[in-house]
Amino acid sequence: MVTFSSLLESPTAYKAVLVTGCDMYAGYQIALDVLQHKGKHFKCVYAVYFKENDMVHHLKKHGADCIKLAIADGADAIAKAYSKADVVVVLPPVSDDHWGKDSCVFVSAAEKAKIKGLVLCSKINADQLDNLPMLKPLIQMEQAYHDIKGKIKVASLVRCSLHIDMLWLFRDQIASDGKICLPTNGRAKFAPLVESDASHALCRMLIDPNIPAGTYQLTGPEQLDFETVAQHAASKLDEEITFNEIERKDMEQFLKDKVKLCDNHIGYIGDMLEALSKGLLDKCTGDLEQLLGKQPMSVKKYFEKNANDFKP
Repeated sequence: MVTFSSLLESPTAYKAVLVTGCDMYAGYQIALDVLQHKGKHFKCVYAVYFKENDMVHHLKKHGADCIKLAIADGADAIAKAYSKADVVVVLPPVSDDHWGKDSCVFVSAAEKAKIKGLVLCSKINADQLDNLPMLKPLIQMEQAYHDIKGKIKVASLVRCSLHIDMLWLFRDQIASDGKICLPTNGRAKFAPLVESDASHALCRMLIDPNIPAGTYQLTGPEQLDFETVAQHAASKLDEEITFNEIERKDMEQFLKDKVKLCDNHIGYIGDMLEALSKGLLDKCTGDLEQLLGKQPMSVKKYFEKNANDFKP
């Protein structure tokens, strides 16, 4: 059985892990989880970012060595950074101004750096998202992964469902208006997962000798739709919460004006919600529970745990 643990337990390994996309929540959360094991399983944790923000500052405070990298820097610069690590965890560099077809350089640079272990984080059914321009780079990144994985000692592809944490971006709207307003079909099924579960699972894959490398499809434990999500939110927040389908341009304006997201991130969210409407995110698997070793957090539990963020 091929495991990441075998790499990091090797007497010749420096036990360094590098995580990209740390200026966005998913990368930040994974780096934060890996940092919890610094000193025991990892000697050094590198956090790669495009735009410095509070999440990057927080990672620095907690002991990460932060590296600014961009798609435009090219394969040589990215490979130079990767060569510091034994294992590289690649998250899509959506915050990068050049997010697009050249984004696969963040994967192909792993071969150039001759790293021992590689994890690529992608999305459920990524191979079916070619008609959605902000998601199409995921297909190219996965292709780059398949092109080089035979040259990497240990490699995993981790595809994730839509994260329920996305609603945190709309917390003020939910708190003030009692509405979840999104440009998607409120009855389209998906299996939302909680980001902390996904990051814990990935971290366990890196350190647990009983978890083999491979392809994993990480989803939440139940298939829901946003109308049901709104009902769960209402029950746990003790507030009236409804789902409203809105025009995409209205959501984009809200995220730009109120949340101050970059255009790429806004487009990425919009395309994910369009993929949901098209029925492309309906997969529900047991892979997350397998990696966690326990039942993943439900949407009800998520709202219960984070109730104060969504209340007036």
